[in-house]
Amino acid sequence: MNLYEKILNDQEYLTLTEKIGKMKFITDGKWDWEHGLGHYKRVSKYVKKILEQLNATKREIDLGMVAALLHDIGLSESGTNKTDHALKSSMMFKRFLNDTDITKDEMGILESAIKDHSKGNEINSNICLALVLADKLDVTYHRTINSSIQDEMNKEIQKIKNVDIIINNQELIVKYTVDGDLNLNILRGWEKTITIPKKIASHLGKNYILMVNGEIKN
Repeated sequence: MNLYEKILNDQEYLTLTEKIGKMKFITDGKWDWEHGLGHYKRVSKYVKKILEQLNATKREIDLGMVAALLHDIGLSESGTNKTDHALKSSMMFKRFLNDTDITKDEMGILESAIKDHSKGNEINSNICLALVLADKLDVTYHRTINSSIQDEMNKEIQKIKNVDIIINNQELIVKYTVDGDLNLNILRGWEKTITIPKKIASHLGKNYILMVNGEIKN
């Protein structure tokens, strides 16, 4: 059993994520997106795909998927304001890795990645890079369909049915599959969904391309 599977079988972890999944997180009165286990698993999927395209080892992929499972657990202690959750998550995650073969250096990589996942200001490993980007790729209908605040942004996000990412020698390509027409001006209201992929592409020395239903939008 790898580390990712171990955590998914940890009852304390599952209880904590269930608690978070029932909470509503309102930032600046704008939204309360889903932050439960579904989000963590989707981010894990994106992390895996990103790291595979960066030629990561199986161990790095496992660690990256672990970071995805644990990156938001600080929300359990954040009340309804999530602004400090990344720091809290980076202080809490280690308890879920007791009695494992994880090394001190690997623990440090995970701590740094989880702490930086919201903004990507201190990317110092491929695991951190993958987590920062993957978190912002989870912008499909799953996040807002059950939101108690159905503003224009949440409704726009519900048009997005799938997000894919391709990283090749020259480009970082984010591909949205949507129902109907996507108003990118509204989506840009959540600035990070556009700026973070650009930042990661620049970090990798690649061009950033956004595609919606097969059409280049930038």
